[in-house]
Amino acid sequence: MLKKIAGAALAILVVVLVVLIFYYDLLNLREGKIDALANIIELEDTRFASDRLVGYLNHDDPVIRARAALALGRIGDFSTTDNLFRLLADSSVDVAATAAFAIGLTGRPEHAFRLLEETPEASPDILAMAIQSAGRLADSSMTDFAAALAGFLNHPDHRVREQAVYALWRAGARSASEQLFAIGRSDPVRAVRVAALYALARMGIADPGDFYMQYLPDSDPFVRMTAIRGLGLRKDDSQTTLGAVGLNDRDNSVVSQAISSLTSIGSISALEFLQNKYEGETDEKLKLQLIESFTRLKSDFILDEVSVEIDSLSSSGFKAAAVVYFATIQGGEALALIDTLLGRDDRQINAAICQALQVIGGEYAKPRLSTLLNDSMPEVRRAAFDALCVVDPVNVDYYINTVINDTDATVAAQAIDKIGQLKAGQFLPQLKAMMRGQELVEVDIQRAIAGAAGEFLAPDKVDSLAEEILYHCLLSKKYLVSKEAADIYKKKLNQDRSEYITRPEGGVSKRELKKFIRKYTSNPHALITLSYGEVDIELYPHVAPLTVYNFIQLARERFYDGLSFHRVVPAFVVQGGDPHGDGWGGPGYYIRCEYSNLPFERGAVGIATSGKDSGGWQFFIMLARSPHLDARYTLFGKVVKGMEHIDQIIRGDIIRSIRIIEVKSK
Repeated sequence: MLKKIAGAALAILVVVLVVLIFYYDLLNLREGKIDALANIIELEDTRFASDRLVGYLNHDDPVIRARAALALGRIGDFSTTDNLFRLLADSSVDVAATAAFAIGLTGRPEHAFRLLEETPEASPDILAMAIQSAGRLADSSMTDFAAALAGFLNHPDHRVREQAVYALWRAGARSASEQLFAIGRSDPVRAVRVAALYALARMGIADPGDFYMQYLPDSDPFVRMTAIRGLGLRKDDSQTTLGAVGLNDRDNSVVSQAISSLTSIGSISALEFLQNKYEGETDEKLKLQLIESFTRLKSDFILDEVSVEIDSLSSSGFKAAAVVYFATIQGGEALALIDTLLGRDDRQINAAICQALQVIGGEYAKPRLSTLLNDSMPEVRRAAFDALCVVDPVNVDYYINTVINDTDATVAAQAIDKIGQLKAGQFLPQLKAMMRGQELVEVDIQRAIAGAAGEFLAPDKVDSLAEEILYHCLLSKKYLVSKEAADIYKKKLNQDRSEYITRPEGGVSKRELKKFIRKYTSNPHALITLSYGEVDIELYPHVAPLTVYNFIQLARERFYDGLSFHRVVPAFVVQGGDPHGDGWGGPGYYIRCEYSNLPFERGAVGIATSGKDSGGWQFFIMLARSPHLDARYTLFGKVVKGMEHIDQIIRGDIIRSIRIIEVKSK
């Protein structure tokens, strides 16, 4: 009996041990995968295409292979590109497609042909991605490439045809316009026809017939908006009535495009349609756009209406747009209005006053602008500086000397930019001294110095002092400055200085990355509270881990609470999260761009940048589909609820709070 019990106990123990060993191996396997992903993200963060990262391309797990390929594409190390081409034949479609996408991030035009040459027999998924990437790499001078792309317009798979259309647009292949018109009229698949519509409108191809008109009744606002954009390309009254149809559309993105198209036409008839629209418009964003249209056209059609409303409407945005309009139409007569508004101490209004005074010009503008050059708000000082350089060009050196020492780095950087624009060589010794003491110089200023120095360089004429300054920038301890200096060497002097680029420091440790990966197996959400209501954004940690990590950290520190949306462009984006309140602010550090193949459609959330790898804390939310942003900005989430509140945002609206909501794994 005891032997039986002992035998049974032993059997149970063996089973338990087997189960424990199984789960131990499983846990180790999972931990191994997490460890590999954390390694890849860390190497991507430090822009280091090490042998270890390349080695992950041979990993047994296709997820690891694909993630490593994406990292190499984002890093853009040209020495690793052959490894990505090898993966085009990977047994996993996802890996091969990711490799094709990654090659498109390298920025090397010569890879465009190679992508098409190495994927003709690939599956439609891989071929479509290869064509998409090839279009990103090509340029309008590559006429043979455009002809090769056009050959895919007859491919039996609609995904390939669609990407061929978009690739022709990205490559600027205007020579293919007749083929695109034919595709837009007769392709059996709607997505391909819409792609042709978009490509033609974005390339600025006017149509003498009814091509754009046929899309006006479409149920999709993006399609109607694109059709109206196309109608405005003729710039004559033959399209005015059709374009004006969009002014009464139920979707404000379409209305906004109709305003833009009629403004582009600019005829008396177009102005009358716009005037009638203004008289009945209540949406502030559209009213501002209409005022800007009449300002651009220098038309007094709505002067009386705006004169009445500037006193009755309290909106800073409205008053800012109105004061520039009055200056454009009335000239010096607008000075009385300007003086009444100057006492408001309003950033938006004062920056607009600077623009208005630049329009008016003359001796009356200078003293007012000189006062605004000492405003407490950096945005106003920048606007005053720009205006003074136009209004009083004789004293530009004085204004540069005044602003270059501004306490705000973005203002000082603007003066340095002006040195480059004017090729004012007398300031080069000062820029050299600043770079020699770079430890005390902010990154924004160093970047401006690199750009200014580059303006003095050309293959046939090199300013030795400017090149010395650029060399100091190349040796900067700041990755972004060093990288931009290397890019300038390549562009201006055709010299490859990439080996000198400073390796960036990682923003997140491997330990933190592993914790982050374990924690967010399900996508977390960000709940933004506005005065209009709550907006729920699903975040994508698997697509853009560094960006999501940074955003979550800032949100939990209550960084965004109380900040404003400083940029609102109808039918495009709302943008916020800048403590400066004007779009020029940054956290003092940069996060890497994490490009992906996700589309920038309505509700997509991205990170604003001033060049690759220069993101920080500003984010934007799309109001409409914008394919021209795809794979050019980091997309890290999407609005899943509350988009109607985003549509209501006007410039200056406040972010009351952002809370992170964690979702339990299923």
